[in-house]
Amino acid sequence: MERQSFYRMVLIDDSRMVRLGIREQLLTATDLRVVGEAMSGEEGIDVVEQLNPDLVLLDSRLPDLSGVETCRQLIARDPARRVLMLSIQDDPTVVQEAIVAGARGYLLKDAPVDTWLDAIRRVASGDVVFQPHLLGMVLREVHDMGNGLSSKSLVALSPQEYRLLPLVAEGKTNKEIASALDLSDKTVKNYLANIFSKLGISRRTQAATLYARALPIRSMSSGHYV
Repeated sequence: MERQSFYRMVLIDDSRMVRLGIREQLLTATDLRVVGEAMSGEEGIDVVEQLNPDLVLLDSRLPDLSGVETCRQLIARDPARRVLMLSIQDDPTVVQEAIVAGARGYLLKDAPVDTWLDAIRRVASGDVVFQPHLLGMVLREVHDMGNGLSSKSLVALSPQEYRLLPLVAEGKTNKEIASALDLSDKTVKNYLANIFSKLGISRRTQAATLYARALPIRSMSSGHYV
């Protein structure tokens, strides 16, 4: 049997123009081949299941599932799956969520072509690749959270607000939280605004960190956190 001489990739991005642009960037790379495409998270999961590629190129923003949730589901189905997240965002919160979800890399879409090709080859071969400035932002975020947050502040939340935290910690979008709790998108948005205000935070990862820290010290008698 002839040995495969190229990496097989599935590209998941809701923009046709972006997909075409990525294909053009890869034209000169004889060892890289896009074998499938999808424009949503659900469709992408199905395509990946069918084709079993060496690498998944995954947009961080999709019209149904978030990129992070799509990544999480792909990894849950196959822990060895290699996912390289693509984004126009250099938000440390999104990068951190991608890492937690199991992504092997995170690449900005406006990166130079050489950076693209290097990252794709390295992740496809089993390496982990995060642009240094993105990783630095995540580390600073984690450091700041470690120094400035206290789980005691969760006592300020109402039961209605608190029930959002497990879903925020899972990286779910407002729409996904609304669906899970049978709320409107607007209600979820308002609850999150109240949570951020009461806790004195501005990022979802900070809320997730507070929730994780509070779990071991939950009071079984009162249902509150101390």
